[in-house]
Amino acid sequence: MKKIIFLAIASLLTVTATAQQLKTAQGITTITTIEKPKKPKEPKKTLAPIERGFEQSVEVGVSPVLDDGEYFLNLEYIAGYRFNNYLFLGGGTGLEWYINGGALAIPIYANARIYLLPKSRWQPFVSLSLGALVPTEEDGIRYDYNYDGTQLHINPTIGVNYRISNKYSCYLNLGYIPRWRWRYYYSGYYNVREHDDHCLTIRLGFTF
Repeated sequence: MKKIIFLAIASLLTVTATAQQLKTAQGITTITTIEKPKKPKEPKKTLAPIERGFEQSVEVGVSPVLDDGEYFLNLEYIAGYRFNNYLFLGGGTGLEWYINGGALAIPIYANARIYLLPKSRWQPFVSLSLGALVPTEEDGIRYDYNYDGTQLHINPTIGVNYRISNKYSCYLNLGYIPRWRWRYYYSGYYNVREHDDHCLTIRLGFTF
């Protein structure tokens, strides 16, 4: 009899414990958060170092005279050899048009350029062009300001170059050029050197 009572009590306790666990399990709410997969970061685009070899550029610009309101327009082509990230050596030519007098001249020069911050997209640089400026018209045929024979062409500049890609870049530079002009008289027997011009140069170029 005692055994039967004991088994009955044990069975009752087991049923009660099971019911309690079931009730507890039903009262628990599980919240699962599904995170969206993160997009992998795109690798930063880096440009390759400048390769040695032939390099050329075309530039257009204006050269206002600092002493008065006159100015020159310039269109030039430069070609040469790029030795590394730092150094370019070459030569250039083009056309210079003296707007106020209508005269044309051809600059022919050697050009050297040194780049700073060579591993950056934005590269400051300094350059120097040195050569001659050759007029396209003979002396004495104009009545206004004109070039007088071949004269020195010197143009130091500072600027900044922006690398668009491994092959192409564009740049802007500021510099200085001196110019000498004469006034020709109708008689053709003589001319007078009027004054020296000090010109600021502003050029926009594209390298390829």
